[in-house]
Amino acid sequence: MKRLLFITILCICILNVFQSCQKDLGNYTYSNFDSLKISGIDTSYLAYNQKPFQIKPNLALISGEKVDPNHYTYEWYTINPSVAILNAEKKKVLGHKLALDTIISLSPAKYLLHLRVTSKTDNTITEFVTKINVTSELSDGWLVLNDIDGKSRLDMLNYNQTTFKYDLYQDILKNFARIDLEGTPKLVMYLNDRDALTNKYAHRVYVGTDKTTVSFNNQENTWTDFRNLKKEIFRTTSTGFHAEIIQPMGRGGDPVYILDDEGVLMHQNVTQNMVYGSTINRLNAGIRLKISKFIAVNYRSSVAYAVVYDEKNQRFLIHNSTNYTLLIPGSSDPEIFSPEAMKMDLLYMERVLTATNQFYALLKNPTSNKLRLVRFTHEGAIFNPLAVDDIENPYGMESAENIAADPTFGYIYYSIGSKVYQYDPFNKKHGLAVDLGTRRISKVKFQRLVYNIGSNRYNDFAKKLMVCSYDPANPNTSGKMDFYEISLSGTPKLTESYNGFGKIVDVSYRE
Repeated sequence: MKRLLFITILCICILNVFQSCQKDLGNYTYSNFDSLKISGIDTSYLAYNQKPFQIKPNLALISGEKVDPNHYTYEWYTINPSVAILNAEKKKVLGHKLALDTIISLSPAKYLLHLRVTSKTDNTITEFVTKINVTSELSDGWLVLNDIDGKSRLDMLNYNQTTFKYDLYQDILKNFARIDLEGTPKLVMYLNDRDALTNKYAHRVYVGTDKTTVSFNNQENTWTDFRNLKKEIFRTTSTGFHAEIIQPMGRGGDPVYILDDEGVLMHQNVTQNMVYGSTINRLNAGIRLKISKFIAVNYRSSVAYAVVYDEKNQRFLIHNSTNYTLLIPGSSDPEIFSPEAMKMDLLYMERVLTATNQFYALLKNPTSNKLRLVRFTHEGAIFNPLAVDDIENPYGMESAENIAADPTFGYIYYSIGSKVYQYDPFNKKHGLAVDLGTRRISKVKFQRLVYNIGSNRYNDFAKKLMVCSYDPANPNTSGKMDFYEISLSGTPKLTESYNGFGKIVDVSYRE
């Protein structure tokens, strides 16, 4: 009889332990749910990074009797299921009041959102769990750098996945990063690189002025992880150090070139242990050379290759692979093209992404102002000339303020004042393409993709001519960005127009 009684008691104890564990795992509750009920919380939420987020739950007893919220303490926190170790990345506390009212500062991801309610009387805990999907409003769109009375303002035309249109967000650095950039604006550049300090890939955005350049790790579509470019340079830099030109090669994590305000051309390729710092604009055992701001790279190659121009000696030079110096290229036809002795000034150079990828270089005779266009391909250190043409110049092309090459048909577009002209290098014809009347053109370009080349939408706008303009009488609010469709015949066709900017200095696309 005693043995039977012992076995019965043991079975009851085991059953109670099992039921207690099941209840704990299923409800995330450490108290009796019959005593306290939490309502007013949905089963899932969508939240936007850097935006307000609110939940207003209600407390009551199961019997319906009201409770005094002051008799409890509260903790809202998120758990990131993708993080294995319990640390600041795994768990983040959002608030300590019954009503959650906060600015979401979580990286875009899917989280579990917990509300833990603790009784001040007996320390019993009731916990409610829901889901929260954090995303970013600023994840895909045009980054537009404006000059507002000599100061920088970065706006973004963010692509809305619901309406399939672009929504304008002004001054995103002030509103999302809480910083002001000192100096007049110079550049904005999105690229996909590998961070030399962490060895991690990052969707990076550089924003630069004539006083500083800031590097944003935009991998999670946020604007709070940033640093001065000086921290990425492995050499001593001066006060006010900044980038003049940033030129990615257009492959995720692969080579990037920077020309800085000290006249140093640097090259980074973390995969091959190349980092910013060393001066590469010199010949072997030579002094630093003054090179043009026009740097043409072998677009979408994983092996570093850039063509630069030595302004003093009026010659082309190349950087190849992991070299720490520049090389003097040769020519497959030196009788018509001698890259080491051009005897002309460079006005513009670019790698043009036509069916035959080629380099364009527009040069000017410093004495006569006559223009010459050189088009060539390359095989290693040898240039293969496709054409060397003198240009008849009816529209003052030598005074062009902006120059860009069409990646589809190979036309050259250049702006002077309020007009954009087209030059057809194959038929050697000039023509007026766009006339904006009293407006002033500040930027002309074709957007080059550096990461997501498989997107039809991206490829569509990469073929369009971008013309940015403003009203000189009201430059701070009259900025406009227009897109034109290019055809083999006829004038460019305006397809899209966006307003709400200042004087646009530079544009890039966050892919």
